[in-house]
Amino acid sequence: MQIRGGLPEHPVPDRVRQTALGSIRIHGLVERELTVDAGELAVAEHVTLEEPFTCEEGWTVPGLRWTGISLADVLARARPLATARFVHVWSGSYSISLPLAQAERVLLCDMLDGVPLPIQHGGPWRLVIPGGQCFSSVKWVDRLELTLEEGQSTGELIARQRLAPSADFST
Repeated sequence: MQIRGGLPEHPVPDRVRQTALGSIRIHGLVERELTVDAGELAVAEHVTLEEPFTCEEGWTVPGLRWTGISLADVLARARPLATARFVHVWSGSYSISLPLAQAERVLLCDMLDGVPLPIQHGGPWRLVIPGGQCFSSVKWVDRLELTLEEGQSTGELIARQRLAPSADFST
C-alpha cells in the first residue's frame, strides 16, 4: 500500500515535548565524550538521499527526500577508538545497534523534503539508513554510544512485538 502526501504521524512522547531537544551526546569508546548541539550540526556538510520509505506493517511512502549529515562525520567529532565496532543510536530508552562500518552511508537527518524535520516525524534529528527497516529509523535521536559489542536493539524488539504480539522475541 502506498501512502501519498507524506509519512504517517504517530504520537510524540511526553519526554520529547517536555525537553529542549537538539543536542546529541556522543560517548562510549571515544577519545572524548561530547555533546553536539543543533547549531554545530547545522553548519556541517549535508547530503540528500531520495528513496521510498517502507514499513514492515505493509505501507510505503514513495520519493521522500531526506537531508542530513553522515553519521560517520558526526561520530568523528568524538574520535572513536580503534576498538569501537558498533554504534547504538538512542532516543530515550529506544535504541538500535549497527556496525560502525555502516556509519558512512547512514544519515542523521534534520530536513525532510526541503524543510526542517517536524517533531511529528522525528525532528530535530532522525536516523535514516538507506534500505533499512522502518524501526531502525530512530526518531528524536539524543545519544550515540560506541561499543565493542552489538548489544540488544530495543527498537527491533518493540517492532517485532507490534507485528506479532503473541510471539516471544526476547531470545
